[in-house]
Amino acid sequence: MQHPRLTLTLAAAFALTGCVSVNQAPLTADSSTKLQSRSVVSSKYATPDFTAMTAGKAAFAILGAVAMIAEGNAIVRDNAIDDPALSIAADLQTRLGTAKGMTAITGSAITSKNDLPSVIASNPGADYVLDVQTTNWSFLYFPTNWTHYRVMYSARVRLIDAATKTVVAEAGCRSVPSDDKNAPTYDELLADKAALLKSHLAKAAAECVDQVARDTLKV
Repeated sequence: MQHPRLTLTLAAAFALTGCVSVNQAPLTADSSTKLQSRSVVSSKYATPDFTAMTAGKAAFAILGAVAMIAEGNAIVRDNAIDDPALSIAADLQTRLGTAKGMTAITGSAITSKNDLPSVIASNPGADYVLDVQTTNWSFLYFPTNWTHYRVMYSARVRLIDAATKTVVAEAGCRSVPSDDKNAPTYDELLADKAALLKSHLAKAAAECVDQVARDTLKV
């Protein structure tokens, strides 16, 4: 039986954590050729809100959603959990370097807005900007099993030509486990400084890298 206010709470939670549109646009052969021996810098955003969706808080709709985000952010802070976008960007930079001879430039600025002009302005000094942004990270109880949880993750990846100010490739990746078999409890997920939660997020990030590298960047 689904929680009576689950749909409303999910909608509120996603609204509070923001929405990022994604276009699926693989790199063309011409754009791929132009990457050879060029430089690339990765954008870096402030750590996004993490949502810890528990059945108890789901009963309080919008107030519950606010509490879920507050709890999620505390979990991230107290357990030193890194935004998976950072590892996705680093791994994709490595693959671009191996396949295209691209030079990775280390950026230091925080990208505060995700519109194209802001991303380019925040990440100067390279021919291309690899813009990886987490669009949702959270954990949620199963509708038919309120004591066990699934970890969800999604991100948008863009490769931006800084000179022409155009997106030459874009993709979204998403991980939402559907099977509650062997799913962890809340306590199991957060035990040992959230080791299992970190493991699930790392797995989602690795899958995102493989998907984007294979289907979008062709590296």
